[in-house]
Amino acid sequence: MALPPREFAGLVLHLARRELAATHEGTFIGWAWPVFRQLAQLGVLVFVFGSVLDLGIENFAVFVFTGLIAWTWFASGVTAATSSVIANRHLVFQPRLPTIVLPLVAIAVPFVDVLFALPIVIGMLVVTGELSWQIATWPAIMLLQFVLMAGIAWITASTSVYARDIPGLVSVVLTMLFYLTPVFYGLRAVPDEYEWVLNLNPLTTLVTAYRAVMVGEPGPSMSLVGALTLVSIAVAYAGWRIFRRLERGLVDHL
Repeated sequence: MALPPREFAGLVLHLARRELAATHEGTFIGWAWPVFRQLAQLGVLVFVFGSVLDLGIENFAVFVFTGLIAWTWFASGVTAATSSVIANRHLVFQPRLPTIVLPLVAIAVPFVDVLFALPIVIGMLVVTGELSWQIATWPAIMLLQFVLMAGIAWITASTSVYARDIPGLVSVVLTMLFYLTPVFYGLRAVPDEYEWVLNLNPLTTLVTAYRAVMVGEPGPSMSLVGALTLVSIAVAYAGWRIFRRLERGLVDHL
């Protein structure tokens, strides 16, 4: 069932709020848990790669946190989206609900973590004196990441219903991708002959773009940004078409 864009977005937000309420029900610190997890991981990375194995990166805490926010949203969103249709089979059986919203809800929920983490990053930038007007362009990068994640989410969510190995495969790929994404290290530390390998990873362009507008690090070239934009749109379109094609048999396979 096709919905007008406003109703479609409203349905995604409604389901995301319901998922968030259910996730944090009965906890003591509630919605602060996602930020607490990110800060805990940040503390470990800063200790290991800022003190024990000093990478020589200035303001390493801000540097890592910026990349960690982007990576955590991507990994959490794609992981949840991959199992979103299977986990919400009771909603799939409701004919009036457009199933295609479920992967979007899965990537919208961890986006709330980004919104909670953003004031912390801004506070860190104020303390270090690195806050600049360029931070205003951050929403554009987040939109680009959302488009890319939506396409991937639609593909993995629909195919996982037919092939239950997909969630496990996604988990393995994300584990490998973490080390191929400059979250806790910079591209300047990568030998020139291997930099092209990391640039094949779209998250490399996203993370370096975030850092360019947040901490003034050298950003990706316009050609890489243009390529990422085209790839994100193509993946989103392909994901939409694949989900729509496979959607007809979801109920039978659930």
